Amino acid sequence: MRKLLINLVNGCSRTEVFISPKNYHTFTKSKFEKNWFIECRFHDPAYIDKYPKGFQYRKKFSGNDLPELKLTAKIFKEEMEKMLDEKKFNPITKSYMTNRAGILHPYMPFVEALEESLEKLKSGYSKSHAYEVDRCVKHVKKIKDKLGFENLLINEVRTWHIKNILESQNLTDSVYNKSRSYLMGLFSELIEFGCCEYNPVRDISRKVIVKNIRKVITDEKLKHVFYYLRDKHYNFFRYGKIFFYSGGRTAELFRVQKKHVDLENQEYQVLIKKGKQYVWEKKIIIPDAVHYWREILQLCKTEDDFLFSNKLCPGINSINPKQITRRWSKYVKKSKEIKDDEGNVIIVTEDFYSLKHLFLDKVEEQVQVPIIPIAGAAQRMANHKTPETTGIYATGRKSRKNEDLKTLRVV
Repeated sequence: MRKLLINLVNGCSRTEVFISPKNYHTFTKSKFEKNWFIECRFHDPAYIDKYPKGFQYRKKFSGNDLPELKLTAKIFKEEMEKMLDEKKFNPITKSYMTNRAGILHPYMPFVEALEESLEKLKSGYSKSHAYEVDRCVKHVKKIKDKLGFENLLINEVRTWHIKNILESQNLTDSVYNKSRSYLMGLFSELIEFGCCEYNPVRDISRKVIVKNIRKVITDEKLKHVFYYLRDKHYNFFRYGKIFFYSGGRTAELFRVQKKHVDLENQEYQVLIKKGKQYVWEKKIIIPDAVHYWREILQLCKTEDDFLFSNKLCPGINSINPKQITRRWSKYVKKSKEIKDDEGNVIIVTEDFYSLKHLFLDKVEEQVQVPIIPIAGAAQRMANHKTPETTGIYATGRKSRKNEDLKTLRVV
C-alpha cells in the first residue's frame, strides 16, 4: 500500500512521521529495546534523481528508561512535524523554504535574516561601523547553537532570546550597550520587511556605565612626545599635529581627500554623521596648522588622494582609523625613548584622543568671552551643536568655571 504524502511548499512532500520500534506500545519495563528513532521520507522534486524514494529524515536516540524513551519519542515526533510543516525546513538542503517573494521573509533563520538586514543597511554605515555590526552578528551566530537557538526563525525571536544571547557573551557594559544598539538597528529594518511584528531588543535595558575621568595629556608632556615623534616617526608626528590643531576626529580626517581642502581660505570639508545622515561641513585650519597641511598636500599625486593612507601618507585607499590607537600605543605608550630636557624618561599613559581634549581646553581658555553672542571658540572648532557637547571634550571647563567661587562673597 502506497504511503500517504503530505504536501509542503515548493512542490515538496513528506510521509507520516513514525516511531521505531513500531511495537514500542507492547514493551514492558523489564523488556524493551534501548535504541529508537523517528523517521519520515522527504520528497523534493529538485532531488528526485538522487532520492527517488525520498530522503530518509531520521533522528536517533537511546536510553535505559522506558517511560523516558516514550516521552522523548513523542516530543521528537512533534518537533519534526513542526519543523517540516510550520517552519518549512528542508532536511536535504538544511535550509528553510518559502513560497514568498523577496529576500527577507518571516521564515528565515534568524541569524541569516540579521545578515541580510546588515547587507541592506551597510551602504549607509561607515566602514568601521559596518565592521563592528558585522562582528556583533558573527558573535550571535557563534553562540546561538550553544543556547539551543539553532532552529530559531526570525519571526519567532522574542526579547528573552536576545537577552540571553547578550548576557551569555560576558561583554563589558560598554560593548553590551553597543551590541544592543547594533541589533536594535538590524531588527528595525526587519520590521519594515514584515519579518517580525515588533523589535525584540527594544525592551532590553542598557547597562549603567560609570564614566571615568579622562586623563588629559599636559602641554609639557605633549611637547616632548612631539619632539620624539618628529625625530623617529615623522609621518605620525605630522598627522598628530594636524589632528591636534583640528579639534576633529580621526574618522573624519581619514575621509579627507586633496579635493576637499582649500588651503588659501584655511578650510577643509569633512563628511560627518549627524543622527542618521551624513552631511558635509566646513572646518577651519588654524594658522599653526597651515604648514603641516601644505606639506601633506604637496605629497598628493591626484585630487582624489586621501591625505592619510598607507603609512599616513597620501594614497588612493582609505584606512581604518583604529590604527592610530595602535600606533600611539606602540610608538608612544610603550616607548622608553621619550625624555624630558634633563634626560628623564617620560611615561605616557594618556590616550591619543586626549590631544583633542587638551586642544579644546586651550581654545576655550584663550577665548572665554566672545565679542558677539555666538558659539564658543572650542564649540565652533569641533563643530558641536551645543556647548554641552563641547563640555564633554573641554574637560577643564568645570574647574575654570568654579575658580571664581573661591573668592565669592555672600552679602
